[in-house]
Amino acid sequence: MQLHVLGSAAGGGVPQWNCACGNCAAARDERLPHRTQASVAASAAGDAWVLFNVTTDIRAQIERDPALAPRPPRETPIACVFLTDANIDHCAGLLDLRQSGDLLVCSTRAVRDTLLRHDMFAPFAKAPRRWAVVDDGPVEAGGLVVRAIGVTALLPAYAGGTTTAGAACAYMMEGPQGTKALYAPIFASLDAPLLAAAAESDVAFFDGSFFSDDELIAQGLGTRTAAEMGHAPIGGADGTLDALRSCPCPRKLYTHLNNSNPILDPASEQARLVREAGIGIAQDGEIVEPAARADRVRTRA
Repeated sequence: MQLHVLGSAAGGGVPQWNCACGNCAAARDERLPHRTQASVAASAAGDAWVLFNVTTDIRAQIERDPALAPRPPRETPIACVFLTDANIDHCAGLLDLRQSGDLLVCSTRAVRDTLLRHDMFAPFAKAPRRWAVVDDGPVEAGGLVVRAIGVTALLPAYAGGTTTAGAACAYMMEGPQGTKALYAPIFASLDAPLLAAAAESDVAFFDGSFFSDDELIAQGLGTRTAAEMGHAPIGGADGTLDALRSCPCPRKLYTHLNNSNPILDPASEQARLVREAGIGIAQDGEIVEPAARADRVRTRA
């Protein structure tokens, strides 16, 4: 299995077009790397690829990744898209894929129903395209078996912003040799099922939007807390850092980093704490090739 980190930032990227915070200013001055919005591409053998979320940066992300390049005359190695939620940041890139022929889109029923209320997404549920509901069980795509892991989450603000079953999910993907990877870029709390999925994974990506709950307020960038926006912060008494410190997954990474997050600066105290906990910080363009643990290497029938 191979995973390509197409983007690692939260909505707006880094730098964000209308933000002059310290991290955005540093990115504009090339003191910190630019980051596009969070998405991952995964493949079992490198021939067919599955995208986990499609942001408004998807065209640029495809262009910079040779594995996703089109094949003559007009064929794409992208076989399927899995959506973790209905936030515009994570699904608006579907509109850039509208020329696709038989694209398969997968999501929870709640996410599908939220998006299909809007005419612009309706063509993705009509033949020859298909829209599969992951609540109904695992989906095979790109040589991977992908199953949804329920998480606590909010519907997007445009859909009411309420805590709703299926508002978001994480995805566990399994390769033909038993390799397992978890992609969980958005959740309001690190619940037991998500921790259990991480514990059996060879690599796991977690929501790293904010380091502290009051981050936006403290920096004068907003009025809502991380919790009010549906994100579990990294630090603090109820943060994810302590819980993930003891998680046996051999490689753990934070992704979906908001431009306000101090861990974007590797010299920050917060970045040091993350490193000392044995957790990485995902980078745009990073290629991850997890190896299955020896006790479960097998060939799937």
